[in-house]
Amino acid sequence: MKRTILYIFFILFSATVWGTDYSKIDKQSMSVPQNLKTANEIAHYLTRNLTSPTDKSRAIYYWIAHNIRYDVTKMYKNETYIDPQELVDGALKYRKGICSNYAALFQACCKSVGVQSYIIEGYTRQNNKTVLIGHAWNAVRINNRFYDVDATWASGSLKGNRYIPEFRDEFFMISPAEFVKTHMPFDPIWQFSSNPVTSKEFEKGDFSKLNRVSDFNYYDSIKVYMGLDAFDKLMRENLRIISSGMTNSLIRNHVENNQQGIATECYNKAAVTFNHGVEKYNEYIAFKNNQFKNLSMKDADILGLLSSSRHSVEISEQALAYIKSDNFNLFQLSISLGKSIKSLKRNLEEEDKFATKYVKTLKPLRIFLFYKKT
Repeated sequence: MKRTILYIFFILFSATVWGTDYSKIDKQSMSVPQNLKTANEIAHYLTRNLTSPTDKSRAIYYWIAHNIRYDVTKMYKNETYIDPQELVDGALKYRKGICSNYAALFQACCKSVGVQSYIIEGYTRQNNKTVLIGHAWNAVRINNRFYDVDATWASGSLKGNRYIPEFRDEFFMISPAEFVKTHMPFDPIWQFSSNPVTSKEFEKGDFSKLNRVSDFNYYDSIKVYMGLDAFDKLMRENLRIISSGMTNSLIRNHVENNQQGIATECYNKAAVTFNHGVEKYNEYIAFKNNQFKNLSMKDADILGLLSSSRHSVEISEQALAYIKSDNFNLFQLSISLGKSIKSLKRNLEEEDKFATKYVKTLKPLRIFLFYKKT
């Protein structure tokens, strides 16, 4: 699924800082051997003598913030990536990137060493104003608690259009209740709050509800979300975002982008199920061309192949009808698939008639059904 990546610039920001002394970990995480090229290699080197997920996260965070430079030239560009691995590869190859590269690299490294992490997309609030430029950051889950991490903002800041590499140790393992005052996820579940703020409240700077416990179970919502397929993830995410409020263009664009993803997933589902229907139909035709001489094949098996093919075609047709997209390529593909579905349905109707007649005919006389009368 194609996702539009939006970018963000830096601010000078003061957040809650943990009092833990990470100096020893930081010292050994400043650099890695030059022959290490992949996220997996780098992450395993950085965490070679570390055991706790917190320490592993720290080593990865510290190395990224010190070794990946912010790419100012791409700050305001919109680029589309099909595979998140492209973001990781780009950051490691050029040793620079924007927020999406930082977030993807952090997650890839964490995954390599068994730290549960997430990429979160949203926007920010700076100097008491909402900034309508997208941003991406991370969260980690440690001891069943969530903490936010922003390696992009930790790596430096901008002075005009010039990037100043300057490590700021203020964006590691921040409590969600503090972090949401400057970082607003599009999807409310990533606020990690039982009483998430709405987009309107965020834009007003009203965080008073954070002190009140409500009944939103974000733990269960995240657990369910992670078990869904891409289609259902996008559907549920959009419902939550819309419920939280469509108060700015960034949110609307994100929802629209998700909708395009939903349309793509619908087409993919339609294509896959149609192909399954074709396979079952072709299997039936192969047996028919051999006059069903397979001794192990029962009448129910013959009818079952057609039924399975017809069921797949019906699902494919339903998925195709759900597609709403202004993407021309997807439109053309959908038209083509729709024609193929109609053609297969016609063939199935003919074969249904033949198969029904075949199973109702006495077995000694069935052979004559394969010869046309002249």
